[in-house]
Amino acid sequence: GPALPAPTLPAAGDATHMMAGTTAPMGGTLMPGQSLGVRYDITALLGAGGMGMVYRAVDRELQEVVAIKTLKPELIAADETALERFKSEIRLARKISHRNVVRTHDLGEARGLYFITMEFVEGTSLKDLVRARGRLPSAVLLPIARQLCRALEVAHEAGVIHRDIKPQNMVVEGDGTLKVMDFGIARLASRTPQQGLTQAGMVIGTPEYMAPEQLLGDDVDARADVYSAGVVMYECLTGRLPFEATSPMVLIAKVLEETPPTPHALHDDVPPGLSALVMHALARDRDTRPASAKALHDALEQLV
Repeated sequence: GPALPAPTLPAAGDATHMMAGTTAPMGGTLMPGQSLGVRYDITALLGAGGMGMVYRAVDRELQEVVAIKTLKPELIAADETALERFKSEIRLARKISHRNVVRTHDLGEARGLYFITMEFVEGTSLKDLVRARGRLPSAVLLPIARQLCRALEVAHEAGVIHRDIKPQNMVVEGDGTLKVMDFGIARLASRTPQQGLTQAGMVIGTPEYMAPEQLLGDDVDARADVYSAGVVMYECLTGRLPFEATSPMVLIAKVLEETPPTPHALHDDVPPGLSALVMHALARDRDTRPASAKALHDALEQLV
C-alpha cells in the first residue's frame, strides 16, 4: 500500500481503530499477524520504550526470528542532520559482533516508520533481576559487570558510544551470558536531557544513569559509558541508585554537589575493593574515572 504519513497520536480510545485501506492501526502500533514491509511478519509486541515499540517478528527472507524496534516518528522528524548522524551510527553498530552485544541487523523504513531489526534474545532484563532479588551478591554481579565492560570495549573500538547504559538495556540469558542492546540508538537523542524532558513523552536516555557531562549537554566520550556502568554496578550491589531526584534540575544539582554513600557503607558484605572501584567509575570528573571500559574491566579482573 502507499506509505502512510507519519502517524499522529490518536485521541484516547481511537487506538484500536484501523485506518481505512491500510494494515497499520492509528498511532503506529503494529499487531501480531501484520507485516512490516515485504520482509517481516510481526508475531508479538514485546514492549514499549522511550524510543518506540519492540516486536518479535519473523524475517521471511532468512526464515529466522528477529526483534524489531520501531522508532517514534517525532524522533526521526527532528532534522535531516540528526537522521544522517543516526544512520551512520547504526552503520557502525552493525559491525559489532560479540557474544555480549545484541547484534544490530539493519535499519529499515516502511509505512513511514523507521525501524531497526536486531538479534532476538531470550532472557531476563537485568532490571527485573535486581528488582526480584532486591540486590545482587558481588559474586553474581562480578561476571555481569565484566561482560558489560567487554561489550562496551568492543563498541568503543568500533567507534560507538552507547550513551544509554542502564539495566533495562541488558538481558541475562539462562546460562548467565549478558547481552547489551540498543548500541547506536541513543544517537537519535542529540538533545540535552533538559530539552528532552520538557517535551512530554520525549525522554531519551535515563538521566539517573547519565554522566554529569552528559546531563550538562557536553560532548561525551567513552568515559560517559564507564560512569553509567558504575551506576549499574552501584544499583545491582545496593538495590538503589546513587542519585535520585524528582526532576532533571534537582538531579543535576545532586550529581554536581553530593557524594553518595559507598556500596560498602550501605552493605558491609560488598567487598571494599569492589565498592571503591564502583565509586571510582562514578567520579564526577571524567579525567579521574577509569580511562576506558578496558581499564574498568582490567580492574574488575584484579578483584578477588
